Formats: sequence, structure tokens, C-alpha cells
Amino acid sequence: MELHIFDSTDCGFPKPKVPVLPTLTRYSLKRKLPEAQSARWQSEDKFQPLVKSAHAHHYSRGRYALHDAYRLAGVGASGALLAPSYHCRTMLDPALRLKGQIDFYPLNPDLSPRLDAISGKLQSQTSPVKALLATHYFGFPQELAAVKKLCDQYGVALIEDCSHTLFAPVQTSARTTQKPIGETGRFGVASPYKFYPSEDGGLLWGNDASALVDLPRQAPGVTNEIRALHSSLQRNRANRLALDASGVGEELRVLAAQRNSRGRDTQKPGNVLSIFYQPAEERRQSLTWSQWIFRHTNITRLAAARRDNYRSWLKAVESLPGCQALLPYLPADCVPYMFPLLIDSPQTHFHLLKLLGLPVWRWDEMAVSDCPVANKYRLGLLHLPCHQELTQSQMVWMTQVVRQVLSWVGGPE
Repeated sequence: MELHIFDSTDCGFPKPKVPVLPTLTRYSLKRKLPEAQSARWQSEDKFQPLVKSAHAHHYSRGRYALHDAYRLAGVGASGALLAPSYHCRTMLDPALRLKGQIDFYPLNPDLSPRLDAISGKLQSQTSPVKALLATHYFGFPQELAAVKKLCDQYGVALIEDCSHTLFAPVQTSARTTQKPIGETGRFGVASPYKFYPSEDGGLLWGNDASALVDLPRQAPGVTNEIRALHSSLQRNRANRLALDASGVGEELRVLAAQRNSRGRDTQKPGNVLSIFYQPAEERRQSLTWSQWIFRHTNITRLAAARRDNYRSWLKAVESLPGCQALLPYLPADCVPYMFPLLIDSPQTHFHLLKLLGLPVWRWDEMAVSDCPVANKYRLGLLHLPCHQELTQSQMVWMTQVVRQVLSWVGGPE
């Protein structure tokens, strides 16, 4: 397996001016909603966690929950993993840790699985495929019934990657005949810290509960709990920075005139663990502090604010040149993780956005594949925050940064 690697060491990107993930604020936990939003938010669809905390196994991160899911499915020296071509490194690390081979299936432009390609992969497998990972990207539910049917036909465990989704409508069964997210696969894995203002969090559950017996766990320890509490307070203070969008244009002109490094895009062997995977963490439970936050977060506010912010992004990029919203709709059953924006000129615009301090992620370290969607999205698909702790001034500043950068023409790539 070969990896595409984007090295930004020489780019001089500053620290983002807005948190990419939610930080704990005085509005985060269960309490009366702000009066201005109360009536409108209460009218939104009601959501609940995909799985009750008591019915899942807790981990410090979803990647370590994936490790157990892969292992229980049979991934290892004699069993391969079939993963989506568009992925982050931590989706692959657990399989590498188990010494399993990894193959990739292509995706459609909306990031849904290519069923014909999956069928072909399973028919021609040279190393027995034991698990197939299917991802609900950005919180948007994928229809997995046909994928599950193929997996059952070939004796493959379907693992639902719910790291971008954590909530479902309270009355899902009354809305659709489709199974709720997390209930189609043999196992489901989630990353609560991407939704809650917690310091860590990973979940593993099985639709056959007996498959998850005898999974030893290690408590994080008092020292780690104290550090986490301190970190939560520190991140809360850092989130108070006032932002003024009026100076964005002048900052952009200054940066555009500079000759900043645009990084290096290379390839290297991908048979080693990434720096984001620590084997010593595989058995550690999530923090008691994090689990307390899971139980006490105001989910109505969390879901409604994320949906509001997603709509604000849609409005901000409407008719904007050089980009398109990858998922230009917001279904009623979706609590979005981030806002995916596909840009035409990543080599120019991504660097300007980062230099301005915009909190933007992308999966630019990815396995080489023949999937045209993954190859395009690796550098061109930006992940922009829409979490519930963003202030109005932060949203205004971020949307202004994106609008001015994408409207700026700085010459060819």
C-alpha cells in the first residue's frame, strides 16, 4: 500500500482562530435554552444518541474501538479489510496494527459506496475479506441495505463507521423503512468527542451483544482526569477571542503578495502506523469527565445549532465561484459533523484560507487508489466546522474569509 502525503511543514500555517471541534461553554450542558432560540429550536426534530452509553464499550478514541471491531471480525494476517477509498489514516491504522491487508472500494461523487465495485472486489478477493467499513460521511445517513446484503453473501462483517454521526431522530421508525444509523452492520463505531465538548471519547457496539464479551478496559486514572478538566477550562478561555471580519480583505491582499511555500505532495509506503495511533491506548476507557459531559450535554441545542450553522454555510457559498457545497441539502434526520466544501483550486485557495487562520481540515494523507472521487477530494474537499459552540461572530468571520478567498483570483495554480 502506498500513501499520498501532503507535507505542510514549510507553509507557516498559524494556529486556527476558531476551534475546529466544540469546546465546553456555559451553554453546553443541560439547562434552559437561550430565550432567543428556545421556541425555534424546540420546534426542530428531536434527536437522541445512536446508542445508549450503557450499551456500548467506551474508548479514548474511535480508532481504538475500530481496532476491536476489526479484530472481532477476523481482520489480521489471514483476513483483509475492505475500506472506502476516501478515508483518514486512523481508519486504516487499526488494520495495520493487526497486520491485516487493506483493499479499497471506490465511491460515488456523493460519497455513497459503489455497489458494482464492491461486488467485484468480493468476487475476486485474493486474501479473504473479513470486514467492510462503510462510513456515514459528515453525519449524512448512507443507505447500507444493499451493502449489507453483499457482505452477508460473502461472509463479511459490515462495520458502520459512525465517527461523523452520533444522533438519530427520536421517532426514526415512523419516518422511514430504512434501519437507523448504526443498526445495519455487525458492529458500529463512533467518536463522541467530535460532537460533545469533551476531551476524548470513542464507542463500540455490536448488534449481537454477545460478540462484545470479555473486552478488558483500563481506567484512565486520576492524573489524566485532572489534566482533562484543566484542558477543558483552557480551551474555553482560548475560545473567547473576538474576531472582526472587516479586516479580512486587507489581510488577504498582504498574504497574496507573499511567496509562501505551498507544501510538498509526495508518496511513501503506507505499511506503518501513523503518529495518531498509540498502541498503549487500545485498552483505555474514555475519561470519566468525558462520559459525564456525554450524559449532561443539551442535545436539543447541540443538534439545532449544528443544523443552523450548516444552513449558514449553505447560504454563504451559494453562487460563490470556485467551489460547491458537496452536500447541498440538510435532511431532517441529519445532525451534521462538518460542512464539506469542494474547491476548484486547492493549491491556491487552501493555503490562503489556512494562512488567514481559518479552521479547516482535509484528508490529504490517503492511500493511493484508482478512485477518481478520492483522488479529487483528497486535496479539494475541505471540512469546515459547524459545531454548536460557534458564536455568531465566529460564523460571520469564517464565512467572510471563505467568500473573500474564493472570490479572489490570484492567477493559475
